[in-house]
Amino acid sequence: MTPRRTRAAVVGIGFAGSQHVEALRRIGDVDVVAVVAATTELAARAARTLRVDHATDDYREVVEDPSVDVVHVCTPNYLHVEVATAALRAGKHVLCEKPLATDTASAEEVARLAASSDRVTVLGHNYRFFPMVAELRARVLDGELGALHAIHGHYLQDWLLLASDTNWRIDPGQGGASRAIADIGTHWVDLAETVTGRRLEAVLADTTTLHRQRRSFRHAETFRDDGAGDALVDVSTEDQAAMLLRFAGGLRGALTVSQVSAGHRNDLEIRVDAATASATWRQERPDELWIGHRDSPNETILRSAGAGAPATRALARLPGGHNEGWADALRGLIASAYQVIRGEIPRDECPVPLPTFDDGVRHLRFVEAALESARRGTWVTVDEIARRTVAGQPKEAMR
Repeated sequence: MTPRRTRAAVVGIGFAGSQHVEALRRIGDVDVVAVVAATTELAARAARTLRVDHATDDYREVVEDPSVDVVHVCTPNYLHVEVATAALRAGKHVLCEKPLATDTASAEEVARLAASSDRVTVLGHNYRFFPMVAELRARVLDGELGALHAIHGHYLQDWLLLASDTNWRIDPGQGGASRAIADIGTHWVDLAETVTGRRLEAVLADTTTLHRQRRSFRHAETFRDDGAGDALVDVSTEDQAAMLLRFAGGLRGALTVSQVSAGHRNDLEIRVDAATASATWRQERPDELWIGHRDSPNETILRSAGAGAPATRALARLPGGHNEGWADALRGLIASAYQVIRGEIPRDECPVPLPTFDDGVRHLRFVEAALESARRGTWVTVDEIARRTVAGQPKEAMR
C-alpha cells in the first residue's frame, strides 16, 4: 500500500507563510490542505495564488480537523502561543516561526506543553540549515580553528528605513516590545549558539528608534508596501541596536542589528575568531565560507555537493556553482522536521540540531535582557530574566 501523505495547514500566509507552503511542496510527499489568514478575502486570495484547496479565517477550523497532521504557525508574533497551544492540545505537530512568543512567561507555558506532549515541535530558525553554516559549525566544534575567543557580526536590513515604511511589527501589541532584536537579533544569536556550542549568558545593549512615528498599517506584509494609510502612529520599538555579548566559557561577542541600514537587504554576517584561524559566513553569499590565517594565505571554501563535513553534504542538494539560499535553508529545516515527524529518523540524527521551543524561551530571555540593559545602561544576564519569571514577575522587563 502507498503510505498516506502527510497533511499540513499553514496559519498566517504573509511572507513567511507563503514560503512555508513553497518549501512543503518541494519536499514532495506533503499535501498543503489549508491556509489561514486574518480575513476570508485574504485567505481566499492566498489559496488561489498558492493553489491550495481550502481557505479560512478561523485557525480553529484547521487545528480541530482530524485529517491535519502538522500545523505551521506563521502569524504575527502575538498569536504564536495561542495557535501553537491549540494545535498541541489537538494532537498536532507544530512548526512555529520565531520569536516563540512576545514575552518569556508565555513562551515558557507553551514550551512546557510541548515537552509534555509526544508531538514534534520545531522553531523556525532556518539559518542553521545553510550547508556552509553546517560546515562552519563542524570546523568550530572539531577544533579545526583552535580555541575560540570572540564571535561578532551583524544583521542589517533597510526595509524600514523611511518613516513612510510600515508593518504590523511596529505595533507592540502584535510584534512585542522589541522589534529589531526580537525579529533578527534572535536569528543571529541562535546561529552563534549553534555554531559555537556556547549558550549566551549576558548582554550589554544600546537601542535606537530612528522614527518615533510611522504610517499606520492594515495588513502590511513584510518586505512589501501594500499602500497602508497615511495616518501616523507612534513607534516605541527599536529600529537598531548595538550589543556586547558574553557566552558560556568566557567567549566574548558583539552584535549590531538594524532595519534602517540603506542598501543592506538581508545582510547577516557571523565571524568567529579562534587561536589559529578565523572564519566568516555571510547570508548574502551563502555558498562561501571565508577562512583567515595569519601565516599562510587566506581561503574561500565554496560549497559543493559531496564535499565538506557530513552535515554539509547532507544539506547540499545542488552541484557547485548553483547557489543554495534562504528558501533552500528553509526547505532543509522543514524537510528534517518532517523526517522526524514521520519517524524516518530520530531527532538527534538530523544534519544539524532542530531548533526547539526551549531555544525559543532562551531567546526571549535574551530579548528581555537586552531591553532591560538598554534602559539601565548595565550588563543584564539571561539567568536574571529566568529567575524573575520563576518569581512571578514575567513581563516586568518588557514594559
